[in-house]
Amino acid sequence: VPAMASEFFTLSDAERFQSVEFVLETIAKRTVTLIGVQGISRPVAAQFADHAVKHGADGLLAMPPYLRKAGRAELEAYYRELADFGLPVMIQNTAALASGAAMSPAELASLLSIHEDIAYIKEEAAPILQRIAKIRNLAGDKCKGIFGGANGIYLIDELERGACGNMPAGGFIDVQVKIYNACISGDAGVAEALQQRLLPLLNYASMYGVTFHKYILWRRGVLKSQYARDPQKADLTAEDERAIEKYWALIASETLEAYPFQ
Repeated sequence: VPAMASEFFTLSDAERFQSVEFVLETIAKRTVTLIGVQGISRPVAAQFADHAVKHGADGLLAMPPYLRKAGRAELEAYYRELADFGLPVMIQNTAALASGAAMSPAELASLLSIHEDIAYIKEEAAPILQRIAKIRNLAGDKCKGIFGGANGIYLIDELERGACGNMPAGGFIDVQVKIYNACISGDAGVAEALQQRLLPLLNYASMYGVTFHKYILWRRGVLKSQYARDPQKADLTAEDERAIEKYWALIASETLEAYPFQ
């Protein structure tokens, strides 16, 4: 946090600092926490990284500079400076940037080789599954782990292709943890059955993005408001909400009691 699904691009620098401090104080080392430090330039990203380190982050997550496409030398300097803070660095690779095309598997594998703390990839560029397999083959031991994204819609397939996890949005993370746990324990039938039941909601998540997940988190009592800042958001209609209610019933028994659908 913050990253794409947490609308980092709509936050002022002061709000980013404030949200990071809140998250790290609240979690208080109970689990590993990565802080998104992406910036429009290397000095800006370094400011976010310095703040994250000083407030107890366990690792750094960063997309490349996103205002314009960075050249090879600039990318290397950008990620090397982040790695020099002494925490593990995860590269977030996505095509949803003003800077244009996502990095290729070969480019990512090369970046992993320039510093031992540049060690993880979050791959979100299509075709995600083929890219995960290629990164794993090209990077070898230089890559300590690859995570998928895309709301977790490909979670099971990603794990089969060599990913070690997924970083979805938060609407039904408790259900996705059950799917992940079933996968790694070898209970493929349970994982696949639950993923199939979740699929209609994943399709809505892919279509509506932040608007969808904030609605879900609001309905579950996690957020006090479903408001989203994203200027390109698509608001849910009454028909959308009725469909979400219907599809939620398919997974209602799998959600944690602490956050039911209210």
